[in-house]
Amino acid sequence: MTEADEKILECLKARQSFLIDAGAGSGKTSSLIRALDFIRGPDRSSVMGEGQRVACITFTNVAKNEIIERTEHDPLFIVSTIHDFLWASIKPFQKELKHALLAFNNSLPATSRKKQSQAELEEALKNVPTIVYSDRGANFLEGRIFHDDLLGVAHIMFRNQPLLSKVVAARFPFIFVDEYQDTDPLVITTILDHLLKTDQPPLIGFFGDKMQSIYPGGVGELSAEQQALLVQIKKEENYRCSTAVIDLLNKIRTDIQQQPAGANLPGGAGYVSLVGVDPDADLAALAVQKAHDAFGWDVQGELKVLFLTHRLIARKAGYAGLWAAYHSQGGFTQDRFQSGVDPIAFFFVNRVEPFILAWREGRVGRAISCLKERQIPIAGTVEKARVKAALDELIALIDIGGTIEAVLKHLREAQLVTLLDDLESAIMVPVVPADPGTPEAAHQAFMALLLTVPYVEVSRYRAVLESSMPFSTKHGVKGDEFQNVIVILDDAGANWNQYSFGKLLAGTDTSQSREKRTRNLFYVCCSRAKDKLIVADLAAGAQAKIEALFGVGAVAM
Repeated sequence: MTEADEKILECLKARQSFLIDAGAGSGKTSSLIRALDFIRGPDRSSVMGEGQRVACITFTNVAKNEIIERTEHDPLFIVSTIHDFLWASIKPFQKELKHALLAFNNSLPATSRKKQSQAELEEALKNVPTIVYSDRGANFLEGRIFHDDLLGVAHIMFRNQPLLSKVVAARFPFIFVDEYQDTDPLVITTILDHLLKTDQPPLIGFFGDKMQSIYPGGVGELSAEQQALLVQIKKEENYRCSTAVIDLLNKIRTDIQQQPAGANLPGGAGYVSLVGVDPDADLAALAVQKAHDAFGWDVQGELKVLFLTHRLIARKAGYAGLWAAYHSQGGFTQDRFQSGVDPIAFFFVNRVEPFILAWREGRVGRAISCLKERQIPIAGTVEKARVKAALDELIALIDIGGTIEAVLKHLREAQLVTLLDDLESAIMVPVVPADPGTPEAAHQAFMALLLTVPYVEVSRYRAVLESSMPFSTKHGVKGDEFQNVIVILDDAGANWNQYSFGKLLAGTDTSQSREKRTRNLFYVCCSRAKDKLIVADLAAGAQAKIEALFGVGAVAM
């Protein structure tokens, strides 16, 4: 048990809320599991009241499932995503939910595609029996809220209904938030300004690392006022990276200085310049060869290639059309696409691709289970045969180059899955053109591009997100580790201003927010390597600054 783990246990015993910043490779999840194991240990009955549970809120379903497995499916723990936790908390209070939805709608900017007339919405909600959280998309007039709406509606509920906080606090005397840095600021505010300030507040435990905040919309670092409410704990061990990589990480960040804590390899961390190289060349092979020539490295075993953005990887992996459609939308939408949280991309990857992949692999039971939310149950010989034929036709359609539009129409006609409202309306004929220059018009232009893309590109995009190809975007690897890592810096290819590795390495970025985003992403990427790390730059770098970071003997310009 580490010093940080001991401090966590002290907080649990004293019922003090805490914030743990755990550097990359420090075993953050293991610390979370130890805390949960303590609560369900011999003193379980003394720390938990009748009917009480421990809430463990995660950022992704993958993390949720890992925690459930590692706590042996103990019913004491309610492990859920942030959205599921919030929805379960507010769903029973339907009258208050309608008031909150009205307030949320009123707070939306006039340019929002979701915003409704307040009077019209108020009248419509009188005839809506139940507000629902739907994965089809938002339709306030029908009482449907979507993924992005839930956080705002829940925040209003907790703010305006003090009893709600008391109810949740009474049921959950312990609330742990995993990967706190990726949690929406509204959720952090809800927890600290409302739940933590009830008469009998729960113990709140935040687990994560502010330096690993790379997803759009995450809080990143808590404010000074918020941190003052919590016991600060740092976890400075590194069980993953080689000592050379740890030395580099300690130069990238100064708030945590990590020490090797396991069977760390000596490894290596070097910088190689690939200025003038054709971006379509085998960049990984060139980087490995240059590192061999300059440093004498023999890179063996697993090798992961990480790119800044999707531009190069999309071309290499074969989904350039999909990337181009999202690229037309600009920075924020493109960032959400890269990290897999864009609603439309998320729908394809998490609702459609699973049963396509399972059917291709002959896992019939798995494919059918992915279709369990169909309006028509798959029961009886006739329906089973119809679904089987529809799935066979779907695969054939994709394999002959069918477009996203063609696939969506097949999914709808075969009733395989309920489409998002946006996708449903996009394939309606005819689409009523929106007024030029409006957000709706921009959205229609994006959808028009998207529908023409061959659907097979979606499958290739999903494969990259799930790391089943030898390269990945940097957003897609947080939490992973690899024997050897190559990080490709491609500022010119990024073609947008969300990141600037050149300015970060030169120390010349005048935008604090961009410098922070870039540093976080660089830190996350470099900290994946267990042995050797090669940073390969397609642009000309500031040699003196780079040598100060990597060391003179580990830089090949």
